[in-house]
Order: sequence, then structure tokens, then C-alpha cells
Amino acid sequence: MDIKTRIRRSLARATCDKTELDRTVLRFKKCFDEASAALCGKGKKTKK
Repeated sequence: MDIKTRIRRSLARATCDKTELDRTVLRFKKCFDEASAALCGKGKKTKK
């Protein structure tokens, strides 16, 4: 399991009943997804 998944799961477990912290977790998830897309090149268009 990679560190991104581990952090996301631990934060989600710790914040399951707190709505403000849930928003924080979702924001971190979005940041991780954006960073992953930027590093891995996911979603880039191919040049013909």
C-alpha cells in the first residue's frame, strides 16, 4: 500500500463523524490526485 492510500485511509477513519475534518480530507485527496496526475502524466493529451 502506498503512502497516499495509507494517509487517506487513516484520515478518513479519524474523521468519519466530523464534517469539517471530512472536508479537509477531501481537499487533501484532491491535492494528492492533482499531484499524482502531474507527476504521472495522467490525463495528458497525446500529440499526433
